[in-house]
Amino acid sequence: MEWQPTEKKSTSKNIYHRYLNLPFEVTKHPHCDTNPDTMQHYDINPWRCKNIESWLNSLELYTCHSEVFFTPAGGGELPVHADDTTLDNRAKINLTYGPEGGRTRWWESSKTQQISGVDEAKEMFGVEGSIDERFSEREHHNLVAKKEDCTLVHEASTNHISLVNVGQLHSTYNPDPTEGRWTLCFVPASDKIQAMHGRRHLTFEEALEVFAPYIQGDKDGN
Repeated sequence: MEWQPTEKKSTSKNIYHRYLNLPFEVTKHPHCDTNPDTMQHYDINPWRCKNIESWLNSLELYTCHSEVFFTPAGGGELPVHADDTTLDNRAKINLTYGPEGGRTRWWESSKTQQISGVDEAKEMFGVEGSIDERFSEREHHNLVAKKEDCTLVHEASTNHISLVNVGQLHSTYNPDPTEGRWTLCFVPASDKIQAMHGRRHLTFEEALEVFAPYIQGDKDGN
């Protein structure tokens, strides 16, 4: 299918999440069969799911980045953050393996802060963030906010493969007392978008457009 971005604006109030109905199984990464005791993050490039990649290629897209992260049991939370240092509505495809009660949550806040690395995150979040040096192999640069300074605007389970807006403030939550929560992530990218706008990633609106035949529910994600 040849896709040409139209740059039309979505009229839906749900700019955060949609379920996808895909005609294949997603390959589970080996990390998702482990059970750490703290939050974890791994970039898993150049690993790719062949089925995801074939599907994206059929839409003239490709995976530019893949990663996994872990939210521990017992009320574990990945702190409120956006995936870059500004709000930009970028899209990811996520699939979570874990308890049904786990959630991805989206927030709004007027009190955000840019951070770089674990030390700044620990200084801002303290015990709430429960971040240690084992969290990730790379230094993260993010826009973050404390949960008490945020308003919850949306939440969803990503135990079914999902299109998610990671350019808005979001977090994870795992209330299960014993079972951890791994999430496998793919960042879809477009050469056309790079030529037009100088970026590879899709916005959530662009993703809604190109993935329209595979989205479950109505335009508001119901």
